[in-house]
Amino acid sequence: MSGRIWAPSSSSAAAPARAARHRLAACLLLGGLLAALAFAPAHAEPAACPDGYAGKGRVAAIGPAGDLALADGAVLRLAGLSAAGAETELRAALDEIVGRDVAIAAGPKDRYGRLPGLVRLDGSTETVQAALLARGLAVARPEHGFLGCMAALLAAERPAREARRGVWARLPLDARNVAAIRAREGRFTIVAGRVLSVGNTRTLGYLNFGPVWRQDMTGRLPPSTRVALEACGMDPAGLAGKRVALRGTVTESGGPAIELRFAEQIDGQIDGQADGNEDKRRTGVE
Repeated sequence: MSGRIWAPSSSSAAAPARAARHRLAACLLLGGLLAALAFAPAHAEPAACPDGYAGKGRVAAIGPAGDLALADGAVLRLAGLSAAGAETELRAALDEIVGRDVAIAAGPKDRYGRLPGLVRLDGSTETVQAALLARGLAVARPEHGFLGCMAALLAAERPAREARRGVWARLPLDARNVAAIRAREGRFTIVAGRVLSVGNTRTLGYLNFGPVWRQDMTGRLPPSTRVALEACGMDPAGLAGKRVALRGTVTESGGPAIELRFAEQIDGQIDGQADGNEDKRRTGVE
C-alpha cells in the first residue's frame, strides 16, 4: 500500500468550504428519488457535522477492528465508516499512520469505552475517513452523532464507487441475491435493488425487494425512520418501484433484512448498479 494515500491533497485548502456545503439534511441524500417522486424537502433542516477538532493525540497502534490506540491510552473509533469486507486492506492503510499526530472531533464514548470521531492528520484539512473512502477501503456508515456528515462522506466515497475500486468491486450486493446477503449476516454491507412493494404493520414498515418476505430481502422501517422520511416530504409508500441502496447490518428475519434506524441508510445515489447486472463481483462471499 503506497504511503501516498496520506499525502496532502492539492484541493485540501477547499475542504472546509466543501464540508460546509455537504452538511445537508438526510432527505438530500435520497438524491433523485425525491425529484422522481415530485417531493420537495423545503422544510428539512440541515443536520450538524462535528467540526471542532479540539482533541489531540498520537497514534500508537492500530487495533484488530481498525481502531486507533493513542499514546495517552485512549481508543479512537473512526466514525462514519465500515470496512464492509475490506478489513485487512483498511488495517494495512491505517498502519501507515502509526506515530503520526492527529486532531480529533470526537463524540461521547461508546459502550466499549471508545471515542467515536472524525480524524485529521496533523497539518491536514482532509479527514482520515475521506482518504480511506476515496480509495475504496471503506464505505460510509450512518451513525448517531455523525448523521450530518453523511453527505460529505458519500461525496468522498463517490470516486471509488464509480471506478468500482476496492470494496466497490463487490458492492453493492444485488437485493435478489439472498445467499450473498445472508453471507454478510451480522455485518455491515450495502444492498441495492428495486423495491417491489412497501408494507406496513402497527409497529414497522417494510421495503420488500421480493415477492415472498419470509425469504426475500427486506428493509425494516421503525416509526422514527418513517417520521424522518415524511419530514423530507416523502411517503415511504412512494419508494415502491424505485431503485435504492440500503446500508446497514444484515439480520435474519425469515429472509435477510436490514433495520433502517436512520433515513440516511436509504441511499438514492446508487441508482440501480445491481439491478439486472448481477455478477460474481457482487456476491460479497468471502
